[in-house]
Amino acid sequence: MLVAATSASAQPADPYGNATPPAPPAPAPVVAPADPVLSEQVAESLVDRAQELLDAKVFADAKQLAVEALVKSPTGPAADRAKLVIKQANAALGIVEPQDQPPPPPPDTRPIQDPTKTDTPVVVDGAHSPRTAAVVHGALYGGILGVTIGSFFSHNEAAGAVPMGIGLAAAGAILTPMIASHYHADEAQMRTIGSGALWGGVFGGLVFGTIQGGDGGNVSGHVVLVGSAIGATLGGLGGLSLAYNESLTRGDVALGDTLAAVGTLGGLTLGMLMQPAQKEAYSLNAAVGAAAGVITGVIAGPKTNTTPRRMLRVAGLAAAGGAWPFLILAADRHSSADQRVTGALSTLGLVGGLWLGFYLTRHVDEGLDVPDRAAKPDADDAPPAIVGRSSDGHVRLGGLAILPLSPQLSTDHGAALNVFGARF
Repeated sequence: MLVAATSASAQPADPYGNATPPAPPAPAPVVAPADPVLSEQVAESLVDRAQELLDAKVFADAKQLAVEALVKSPTGPAADRAKLVIKQANAALGIVEPQDQPPPPPPDTRPIQDPTKTDTPVVVDGAHSPRTAAVVHGALYGGILGVTIGSFFSHNEAAGAVPMGIGLAAAGAILTPMIASHYHADEAQMRTIGSGALWGGVFGGLVFGTIQGGDGGNVSGHVVLVGSAIGATLGGLGGLSLAYNESLTRGDVALGDTLAAVGTLGGLTLGMLMQPAQKEAYSLNAAVGAAAGVITGVIAGPKTNTTPRRMLRVAGLAAAGGAWPFLILAADRHSSADQRVTGALSTLGLVGGLWLGFYLTRHVDEGLDVPDRAAKPDADDAPPAIVGRSSDGHVRLGGLAILPLSPQLSTDHGAALNVFGARF
């Protein structure tokens, strides 16, 4: 019997035992474009449901459905409703929506300028031209020197003092602004120097007169004028030192002037109260008061907020307080009792008016007591040295500038101390 056997055909086996390679991936299904009409219908249904949830105070789910509706139809009719639901849900949930940012400013196409080479100074409130102060104080100092020198030309002191005083006063008024301009001085510096010369002259004249009259002799005009000239010169040098270091502002100088004037007048009125046996006590009191006022102004000025306008008001109130008691002398100017009462009330009036002036003007010109130098920046480009001159002509004290020797000058190691350095 013949037996017929059939066998299914099979893949030949891999003789190396490798796995059968994977079948190639199926092609991606083709997605048909969404139907805009259907998408809008779905979005409308989602918005309707979101509105219902919003009314039911289910804010999170309402916002979720509104976002889905906005995805389905970003620009369709349902989009506006979806945005409104989202806004109301955010407000209920305490979510702050981002604000629309303003458009960025247009780019600055102006050419870049070097700020160190600008010709336009930064204007600061309170900064003024030094010319007026230079003219006034130059004329005063020149007049003091002229009167003192002219008083020696003739036995009649006035015959030589008057023309010489007028001539040197005119010269001072002309030359001082030129000197101030050459050294780039500001108004605060000129006021500092002039105030030092003014009150130095007052102090010197009072002290010399007190010394000469202390032994019972007559006070000579020559002696008083010489004392004033010496005091003005020394006071001007002291003011020059303060001005060189830029220690005081215009308001600080005005404060010193006001306190010096009140101190001088207060010394005289206090003398009326004391009724001293020696008349020279009046001038001594006035000299001490002037000196005390200047010293107080120099110390307290940088710690206060004072301007010339404020101090003008303070000085006016102090003068009014010290002047009205002199009406008492109208009854009997020779009465010792009336003089004492007048002196006492006038001294108290000066102090009270000064205090009242400061109190009433405590908010005047706040923040305006600034250095004039801030309005006129200097080119601080002087080389390192003990004394340096910058390219703008301003001379300053520096520090110990010890620098190593350049190998181009010497092959030995060492250091050099620069005493003076300048840039032009």
